[in-house]
Amino acid sequence: MCTLFEEIARTSESKGRAEGRVEGRAEGRLEGRAEEIISMGLESNFPENSILEILQNRLGITLQKATEYFRRFAGQPVQ
Repeated sequence: MCTLFEEIARTSESKGRAEGRVEGRAEGRLEGRAEEIISMGLESNFPENSILEILQNRLGITLQKATEYFRRFAGQPVQ
């Protein structure tokens, strides 16, 4: 027989896992959109600062986050 404390702990753990999955999927979608914007910008020969501005405007992210995405995805070959 489990105690009330154990039941609360189990419920909290399950809720935390579910929230983590939702946040992870949202971050994954954001990264996917960023990668596509960067890829299309590079294919269209946009300068880096224009791509960073588009990332900020379209995704609602900071310049720092846009720069991180650019550094991560700009070096990948365009498919």
